[in-house]
Order: sequence, then structure tokens, then C-alpha cells
Amino acid sequence: MENSFNSLINIQPKEISDKYPKNIKFEIVGNDYTKIAVITSVEDNELESWLAKNNDFVNEIYEKNRIILFRKFKSFTSKTEFSLVVDNLSSGGALEYAEPSSPRTRLEDKIYTSTEYPKEQSIPQHNEHSYSKSWPKKLFFYCERPSEIGGCTPICNSSAVYNKIPAEITKRFEDKGGVMYVRNFSQEMDIPWETFFGTSDIKEVEKYCKEHHMNLTQIDQTRLRIDYVAQATLLDKATNKKIWFNQAHLFHYSNLDSDVYSYLIDAYGIDNLPRNSYYGDGTAISINDLEVIRQAYDDVAFRFDWDKGDLLMMDNINFTHGRDSYDGARQLFVSMSEEDNISNYVKASATKKVTEARKNTASFFITNESKYGDSKAMLKYKLALSCRMLRSLQLDEGSISGHISMKVPNEKNLFWVNPFGILFDEITPDNLILVNNEGEVIEGEYPINVAGFCIHSEIHNTSREANCIVHTHSPWGTLFSSLEKPEILMLDQNSCMFYDNYVLYNEFDGPVNTTDRAIKLAQKLRDKNVAILANHGAIACGESIETAMMYMISLERTLRLNVLARQMNEKVNLIDSQTAQNSKEWISNPMGFKIEFDALARRIEREHADIKNYYPISLSI
Repeated sequence: MENSFNSLINIQPKEISDKYPKNIKFEIVGNDYTKIAVITSVEDNELESWLAKNNDFVNEIYEKNRIILFRKFKSFTSKTEFSLVVDNLSSGGALEYAEPSSPRTRLEDKIYTSTEYPKEQSIPQHNEHSYSKSWPKKLFFYCERPSEIGGCTPICNSSAVYNKIPAEITKRFEDKGGVMYVRNFSQEMDIPWETFFGTSDIKEVEKYCKEHHMNLTQIDQTRLRIDYVAQATLLDKATNKKIWFNQAHLFHYSNLDSDVYSYLIDAYGIDNLPRNSYYGDGTAISINDLEVIRQAYDDVAFRFDWDKGDLLMMDNINFTHGRDSYDGARQLFVSMSEEDNISNYVKASATKKVTEARKNTASFFITNESKYGDSKAMLKYKLALSCRMLRSLQLDEGSISGHISMKVPNEKNLFWVNPFGILFDEITPDNLILVNNEGEVIEGEYPINVAGFCIHSEIHNTSREANCIVHTHSPWGTLFSSLEKPEILMLDQNSCMFYDNYVLYNEFDGPVNTTDRAIKLAQKLRDKNVAILANHGAIACGESIETAMMYMISLERTLRLNVLARQMNEKVNLIDSQTAQNSKEWISNPMGFKIEFDALARRIEREHADIKNYYPISLSI
């Protein structure tokens, strides 16, 4: 069967039901593999206003078919109208066209020409941006002017393509880790690297590549090379069907005419071609396999002739598109929406296992109640344990400096703090002092540390969530705080805990022994958990003793690595911002902090046997 509208004589249009709007005709057209839902206006309808009245109907049709062609509605009088329709049919606004594969011109905000590829050449089937790890979910094509001859936009059902490709080929791609893409940017061929990255600042390019897991090589001022690995297939969550989702066949040099790629290989070498693709492990892809893949697209493709005013909305995962060569003028606009990425397509079974494992772990610690609760007596015990913990882990300077405070539950403007003149390893629940916001010792036999009072009272007043505050002059923390640029490098998991979660307080002018200085520090800290005090040390805050303590302990680990990394002559690989954010969300949680704190508390009880004499007899007081 020929894959075009000319072959539709054997395809029965879907019968119009009473549930369909009266001013349109609805039908399904296509071939055995690829079908398109078509909504044709039978009255003089404006698409934007019609959509507003029939939103539920359109959503239902799209959810079932994943592709809709709107025909014979009034043509848009401006690109703004196209943009408004895209917004109405999308969750969120249109997306920028990043990492371009072929040249396009921005016409208006996030509206582009479909492509400026030479009209004499056809463009192979592809899912938009399937050569990367992020892509738009929806594509919109609007026909401003159809070509006189040719210029169809063939469509393929992605799961049908996957099923057409022999299993040994799809398995080979999956077993070898997907597809590796290589691009060599120069002024001579293809698009310049400035166009691809949207900047001429090489530092911004380096940052972008690091965040997107691309290997970057700068050959000279005008030539760059990148290589990276992306997926070969996806498992569609809605249908549970495998999707062929890559552009190996399009990037591979065999996509060019043989005389062209033979010349390029002779002139530049196989490693220096403008673009090429490999298996994910870097080995060469069989050209025979690629020909089979191209044939699968040809077998599945369905094409139609554009009419002026046509709007095609399609699911970019479930459908591919291409372009036939054409003659005469042709003008199509494109817009993309609803950003998607590979993290949303991790195998459901694997995700479920991880989720269940984490749930079971949490359940264990919830069911087996901690011996370190939150009664007032226990809070004082944990505060004493924490002081000894800092000494045991060498997070103090071995002197009487440093302090830990904890707000008294259900009491206004009162907190416990270790007293002045007592070493951390001498602290017990009995020699802690109770202090009010005026600096008066309400309970206890020892005096207050003035600097400690100023810092802690103002932070407690400023932040409702800062129930516990830890301040110490730890060795690595103090050394790090004296650096000219004490910026935390994202080196490891501990570092990620402080991604966008610390402040630098650079105004060191001696001990913080006035309320004015303390207020400045408290205001600077705001909603962050950590402050690094220049030439001084660090502060960690949290809703609980466990959270504040684990932030301080993790901070010392982090700053130790940061100082050592700066001593190395070699460059270090830094964790990109998205991974750092994801890691922070995974590991920086109250339950995780409590589990580790409890483990360290048991160690302190073994090392400091006397402290167990103060364990509260009643856990409810």
C-alpha cells in the first residue's frame, strides 16, 4: 500500500459521533503502521477560540492518538496567534531551540522556521532532539505556504519502527550502551560551535558541556569537538511499548552520498568528520544495520500534502518526522513545548525496586524507635553527646572555644548552650546552662560565652527553623575560611549537601561580641544551613540537633577535600549543578541525618563511658 493520502480509498474514516463538536469533521487516516487523527473545520472557525470551547474533546483525541492534524481553520494572521495556540495546547509555554542539528531562523519568541536545509535534499525521519538526553514532548508545525511540488512531512509511529527493526540490531544498540554522537565544529562545514551552544564564550561552553555530560576538546579558536552518549531506545510509560529513539542513522556519515563522505574521509579523516555516530561504547556501527533501520522508517512512514493553514500537533516521543525534497517556495513554522528528559524513562521495574528498598529502610528505622528521643531531658543529653562528638572527631581546636545551642521546646526565648570555661569532652547534661535572649543565665553554675551568646541568640531569633546551632573552629573549616575565594567545589557527595546551601560571611573584624555584628551574620545566613566565617570557622543550623550536627560534620569532610584539591597541580572533575542538586535532595534529609547521628552517638558512649551515667531514666520528661 502506498503511504500517502492518495491511497486512502481503502481506509474508512471514523464515523462522527454525537460526542464530537458539530462544526468539525473527525477522521483517522494513515497506513497499517502510522495513523493520524484529523480534525477538519466545516465552518469558518478560528482555531484559538474553537480550542477554548472544545479543550476536553481535543485532549481526549490527543491522549488516544498522540497526533492531530487541524485543517481548514482560519489561517493565522500573525505568528503571535500561532504562539498562543501552542501555549493553549501545552502544559507550560514554548521552549527554546537549543543544540540545533540543522539551521533554523527565530521568527518570534520561540517560533522558528522548520529548517533551512536545502530544498533539493530530503531530511531523514527523526524524533526531535533524540540525539540528546532532553527533548520536547510536543511539536507543532504550521503551514504558512505549501510547496508547489513535494515537501511532505512524512510521519512514523516510533514503536512500529522499533518493531520493524530486527531484535538483534536493537539489542546490539542497547547492550553497547546506546549511541555515541561526535561533532566537530568549524567555520568550514556544518554549523559553527557558537550557533550550537548559543554563545561565543568558551567558558560558558565548558560549563554547558560539564552539566550535560559532554566531552569537550578545543582544537583551536574556531574548532571544537564534542562527544557524548545518549539513549537508543525508550520505554514509553503510557503504553509500555518500546520506542526507537535516536538519530544514529542521521548522524552517521553513511547518511551522506557515498562520493561526499568518501571525499570528507579522505580530506579530514574519519575522526574529524563534522558529525558521526557510534555505538555507545565507541565502536563503529555496521552500515548494514543502519540501512536496515532506514528501511524500517521507509516501511512505516505515512505522508500527506500540506494545505495552507494546516497545524500539526504531535507527540515527539511516539512519532518521528522528516521532510521530502520540494520545488518552489515553501514556508513552515515550528514550535516545541513540554520539556522531557531521560530521567523520566528509567525502567519502571528498576525505579520501583529502588523506591521499595528506600521505603523498607525508612520503615526499619521508624519501627525500631531511636533510643535518642526528643524529650527535654534527652535533648540536653544529645547536646552533651554532640559536644563530645565534636572533640572525638577533632572538629574543635582543643580549647574552650566553640558552642552548641538548642532552643527549649515550648519556651519563648530560652536555649541551652555549653558554658564558658569547660572543654567539649567535659560537657554533661548537668553543666549545660539555660540562657534567655537578654543573656541571663536562668539555670546553671557557669558563665556564658559572650561571643557564643551574641551569635546564637540572634540566629535563634531570626530563623524559626534554626532550633539547633553549632559553631566551631574546626581545623579544615578554619583553614578553608581563610582562603581568598572560599567557594565550595562540588567534589563529592558531601560537597553536594552544600550546593546552594551556604553563605560566605567575609566581614571578620575580631570575635562576634556585639549584637550589631551578630545581627549582620544572622541576616546573611537567612534560610541557608551553613555559614563560612572568614578567618574564623563555620556555623551549621538545623531544625534538630541531628541535622545541625551532621551538617557540621559533613562540612568538615567537604572542606578538607576542598583544601586538598586546591593543592593539586592537576585539574579536578567537578560535579555538574543538576547532579549536585539531585544528590543534595537524596542525602540531605532528617531521617538520614538521625540515622548517622545515632550511630556516632553510640560510638561516643563507648569512648566516653561516663556520659552514659547521664542517660535520662524517663524518656518523656
